[in-house]
Amino acid sequence: MGRKDSLGSSKEAATNNIPGPNSTLPILVAKFQNVGLSFNYMIALSGAHTLGMAQCSTFSSRLQGSNGPDINLDFLQNLQQLCSQTDGNSRLAQLDLVSPATFDNQYYINLLSGEGLLPSDQALVTDDYQTRQLVLSYAEDPLAFFEDFKNSMLKMKSLGVLTGADG
Repeated sequence: MGRKDSLGSSKEAATNNIPGPNSTLPILVAKFQNVGLSFNYMIALSGAHTLGMAQCSTFSSRLQGSNGPDINLDFLQNLQQLCSQTDGNSRLAQLDLVSPATFDNQYYINLLSGEGLLPSDQALVTDDYQTRQLVLSYAEDPLAFFEDFKNSMLKMKSLGVLTGADG
């Protein structure tokens, strides 16, 4: 049943090609290209961050004031309050504070408002004109996002499939 990805399981192997939360745009692009995913696929797949949570420790650099003009100050204050509590680094924040339980295009709207939780997410709108334009197009057109996300998932599903005795 399902894909044959390996003969065993390994956390290191599973996360080896996944960019970290503090990745710069060049690192993001390289990680996606290394597995055969284009620039456009990267932006569409990043929209999966409309769901899920992250520990304060994964976005602490966004809380330190080294964010430049790209962070919404109300958003920053809310995160600082959440993460300054006694169990701060293990506290969880929604990746999408507006609609955390809905798969939608709000993630892209958040990025344009300076409310990207992870530095690697916010880099999509602050570090490159081309990525910003794709983010803007998905923020304006949820159907385009859904279609491109579907196609990106289908492409990702076909990458590195092992068959026969190899998997």
